[in-house]
Amino acid sequence: MHDLLNKLKAGGAAIRRVTLPRKEGDGPELGLRILTEADYLAAGLAGIDTLRAAGHEDANLANSELFEGSKVTELLARALVDPAEGKLLAQNAAELRGVLTRADKAFLIDQYLDHEWEFSPSEANMDGEAFAELLAEVKKNPATPRLNDSSTATLKRLVRSLAEPEAN
Repeated sequence: MHDLLNKLKAGGAAIRRVTLPRKEGDGPELGLRILTEADYLAAGLAGIDTLRAAGHEDANLANSELFEGSKVTELLARALVDPAEGKLLAQNAAELRGVLTRADKAFLIDQYLDHEWEFSPSEANMDGEAFAELLAEVKKNPATPRLNDSSTATLKRLVRSLAEPEAN
């Protein structure tokens, strides 16, 4: 397996521990793993299947809120793990729907997005200072190996900044 694929796999193994907030104190501690593109695809397709099972022919503007809610639950069913063992908590989204409140779901998806953001090496997560360092490195050594690990979005940002320096 290519070294970069191994790096991607390692990022997917990162588990964030979160504790569900409860009025009477701390709730249960859960783990969140990084989802793959395959997980996102499977969650979207499962969301459509859920709509069809409920009598909707397909996802459309009229049922988009139902679809998004279903897809988010499907994503969480794939992301929520036992923080100690890394095993999935729910067998499926239907099982998760039976125990999550809307507040739990909102909290967990926010925590997941923060976790994904921390482990995503994309330009969207690179602050101005980090980008300036990368730009300086590229100007000194255009063949810097660091570009090999850069996302397409980062490379586009670099090209734009080199073409129009005053825009950045």
